[in-house]
Amino acid sequence: MSSPYDYHEFILNKNPLYVKYFNDWLLAERSLYGGQDYKDGKYLKAYASDYSTGSETINTYDVDEYGNTIGIQKAQARSVSTPQEANNGEDLSNYYQEKLQNVPMFPYTRLYVSEFNAMLFRVPPQRTLPETPEVQAFLNNADGNQNSLNEFMSMVDTFTSTMGVVWISCIKPAGSNYPKFRMHKPTDVTNWNYRYTASGDLVLDRICIKIAQDNTVEIYQVITDEYIDTIFVQMDDDIDISVPEGAEYIGETEDYKGYYKLRQENELGTAQIVRPVYQSTPIHNGVGHTPIFDIAQIQKSVYSLAGEQYGAVSYGLHPVNVVDEETFNRNGSSVGAEPGSLVITGASLDGQPNYTYEFVSPDLSSLVEIRAIMDQQIEKMNQVAMIRSEDLIKASRSGAQIEQYDSKLEAFIRKKATSLENAEYNLWKIWFAWMDQDMPEDLSISYNRLYNNKGLEQEIKEMNTLLDAYQRYASVFLEDAEEYTVRDYETEEEAEAEAQRLGGNGTHSHTREDGLITYMPFATHEEYELRLEMITGKNMEESPNFKQKLKEKLEYRLNQLIDSTYTNNSL
Repeated sequence: MSSPYDYHEFILNKNPLYVKYFNDWLLAERSLYGGQDYKDGKYLKAYASDYSTGSETINTYDVDEYGNTIGIQKAQARSVSTPQEANNGEDLSNYYQEKLQNVPMFPYTRLYVSEFNAMLFRVPPQRTLPETPEVQAFLNNADGNQNSLNEFMSMVDTFTSTMGVVWISCIKPAGSNYPKFRMHKPTDVTNWNYRYTASGDLVLDRICIKIAQDNTVEIYQVITDEYIDTIFVQMDDDIDISVPEGAEYIGETEDYKGYYKLRQENELGTAQIVRPVYQSTPIHNGVGHTPIFDIAQIQKSVYSLAGEQYGAVSYGLHPVNVVDEETFNRNGSSVGAEPGSLVITGASLDGQPNYTYEFVSPDLSSLVEIRAIMDQQIEKMNQVAMIRSEDLIKASRSGAQIEQYDSKLEAFIRKKATSLENAEYNLWKIWFAWMDQDMPEDLSISYNRLYNNKGLEQEIKEMNTLLDAYQRYASVFLEDAEEYTVRDYETEEEAEAEAQRLGGNGTHSHTREDGLITYMPFATHEEYELRLEMITGKNMEESPNFKQKLKEKLEYRLNQLIDSTYTNNSL
């Protein structure tokens, strides 16, 4: 048991890994959502001029009673958050805010994650489960939010792809007929601790999960082997919060705020009711790796370049009207740039113009460079995500190059399928433990491993290759064994004749389950098998087992493929 001080510190402090990876998780999540959530990250580079320059600037014209322009003024169009601010004329914006509002973010991360998820859930997972009312109800509402188990696991896959890891708790709420799964993003798991058992196993010792937050209260759940605590931390001392009956107030100290604690016993006696699900190999306990970490960084770079492009267009795309002072004064301090405008200039003395009136266009070569860099980075994102681009297809000299490229993505999808299968299998163990039931021995889960529509064809091709290999093996190594196999006979005379053919004599008998007595050569079964092994050079027990094992595996996979080609259990 931890001391009260350690407990207090565990709740209100953050795990060092949480602090280290929080910004990466947040960037990946915002990259998935896009829209306003991404703009809130303010990932565009801000220059000093962005804050000193007003937002959109427009020209307004003063006219006389006849419609003639008599004056030009400049006004700034500023973005505000509410109609009240617009009515009040509040100045809450600058050019940086304009960029944040107007620079588009292309959601590459969402496209890649959706592509991975679509491949994995192109066909819903196949499960062998007991057909009890509780299991059927859980399949239709796995998390208490009316999400089916397939929908829930699809969401788990989406966020493991995005953030590398999610945590899933399996807890049976008071009054519920069955346990429910809850998914917790790594940004919500603020602290955790692992320990080694006496047998050397690494297990979760305790974990702190933020389960709700608003302007008035933060609610955490602390899970250990002994208890499940719900913690209510008041955010505003001037606003009272509502806590459940029986919650105990823990007073504030010099270093920490006070909080309310509601404790219930952990009936299973283990903190393992919360399990991490990783995208691939974990970096640390509680931190997983995903290619989206790198993709999100590249996407942010592309987004920043789009901001540079927006700035280059805003400041430099339109030509500048250059007018000398004398010409400017001759025209009443106003020189029109519109077609058909009349410009008064001084007289020419030597036949050459003695005035300056021209449009000067800035150098826009930077836009070409920016666009080229953006294209390169987008192609790099495709490579990191293992997604084929049209340029790659056109540049490939053979289908073998494309097949090699696809095989990497296929291996990636298979690894995701295996990870989700293992995670769900372990969660079912906890689920049945809450129900005080033994998990069925035949429980099985199979996620789709077919990378694309040609995957089924490839699977059948692999099976045919295995069968061909076995036939060659049998013809080379088991050809003689076909003539010399263990068998029984209905009469003792037949068994004796077989013993003499094998160079011995004697018989022994066996009684079948139906009461029929059969006979085999030699006095004992061991002597019979030994003689066959001496003749064939093969282990008479292993050879049939090898064949039977191959048959069972192929039959099992064929059944999975048949089941995966149609289903009425949709997402």
